[in-house]
Amino acid sequence: MSLAPSAVEPSVWRIEPQDVADNEGHQAARYRWILLWVIGLSVLGFGSLMTLVTAALPTIAEDLNTTTATAGWVLTGLMLAMAVGTPAGGKLGDIYGHRNSFIAGLVGMTVTMIANYWVWNIGTFIAVRVLFGISGALLMPNGMALLMHAFGVEQRARAVGWFQFAMTGAPTIGVVIGGPLLDILGWRSVFAIFGVVGGLATVLAIFVVKPIPKGERASIDWLGALFLATATLLVLLAITRIPQVTRGGGSVIRDLPILVLIASSIPLYVIFVLWEKRVAKPLLDVRLFTKPTFALPLGSAACSQFAYMGAFVVIPSVLQGPYGYSVGAAALLMVPRPGVFAIASPLGGALVTKTGMRLPMVIGSTAMICSMLAFAYGSNPASYGLVFIVIGLVLSGVSAGIGSPAYQTMVANSVKDSDLGIANGMNQTVMWMGMILGIQSMLAFAGADLSLGRLRATFIFAAVIAALGYSAPLFATKSEKRR
Repeated sequence: MSLAPSAVEPSVWRIEPQDVADNEGHQAARYRWILLWVIGLSVLGFGSLMTLVTAALPTIAEDLNTTTATAGWVLTGLMLAMAVGTPAGGKLGDIYGHRNSFIAGLVGMTVTMIANYWVWNIGTFIAVRVLFGISGALLMPNGMALLMHAFGVEQRARAVGWFQFAMTGAPTIGVVIGGPLLDILGWRSVFAIFGVVGGLATVLAIFVVKPIPKGERASIDWLGALFLATATLLVLLAITRIPQVTRGGGSVIRDLPILVLIASSIPLYVIFVLWEKRVAKPLLDVRLFTKPTFALPLGSAACSQFAYMGAFVVIPSVLQGPYGYSVGAAALLMVPRPGVFAIASPLGGALVTKTGMRLPMVIGSTAMICSMLAFAYGSNPASYGLVFIVIGLVLSGVSAGIGSPAYQTMVANSVKDSDLGIANGMNQTVMWMGMILGIQSMLAFAGADLSLGRLRATFIFAAVIAALGYSAPLFATKSEKRR
């Protein structure tokens, strides 16, 4: 910034308008990158603990005197809270301010991370993790809103890319640091350490994050959220019961509790759809599912996440069971997935810009199928099995990084700008639902004995589900061309 003599009063010095604009632009650029670092630090615990808890799941189950399948609800409960709560969290940001909602979510995540140090059984652990997921449902959409506002309309795609990089890159660092700590200090202490990191992020957020204009005030569809959560919970309980029935030699299709749970969920889903068609501000606008360019990429992304997260929960048990690695070593071996995901995400966005959406989606689905087949072969520690496990983790990261931007772009392009908010909320909800079903289904398929035959059947089953992801590039694009 420079000073210049005034043309009217030569003895008076004034600030040039251009210099003021340049200074404001510099401050805005500086703020957006500081904000990015604060948000990256804020999501560090969320993403890192997702990986570390997954790696430590067998140890946690043993410590809390339960099975790995039951301990899987530590992840499932969190994701169910995120699936139902994320749209509501974004709307709360519109009503009460995105900064306030972001900080509230960050405080909640910090408190629940520290609280996990004192859980005494699997029930309390799951309950605290559900509260952690509710806090994440406040943090994630409002953190994205703050970042998109800071980067401006023209750079919003860049903001999304950096947010996704923060969500995957920061946890990679967290896992590298936290993995050895699992062996040295135990899983409880790792929660406490990330709680301290969350506290630091909270202090920085209070002083750094600036408020942004509130969005449209809208009522929150709490009843719709209750219908969806209850119906999905009943399905997950039915899936969780499958290993118990099969181990006892019973028939799944004749088991009365499973039949009752499934039968109870169906009318709830029907009521949910009817309610969403009726309510003025729905949790999910089910009418959008009639558009192939909206429904097919949404379903394809969910199928990909089904295999992605399901395998990611099963693989640590393989590494610690048949392979005999420690918890910390298993966590470090999982690093290629989020690391490659972080690197591939910007490439996926660039590929969509250059080639369109079909090629990245085909690459993503193909990589996920190959990933599951690599896991199936690598389930046997002999014959370079670990090499195939690592290849599978790399391919999973490639699939998510390359495919996700294409799926999200097709969903966004299929709706009007005025519907982008609810479309993004639906996208997140359906993806979380895919993750939840993948985790519980694949844990049920793998069973507790982790025999080679069951493991290979589990990953082949996941590959079949991932193959359904071809529906979007093969059919949705044709429908769009005809239109």
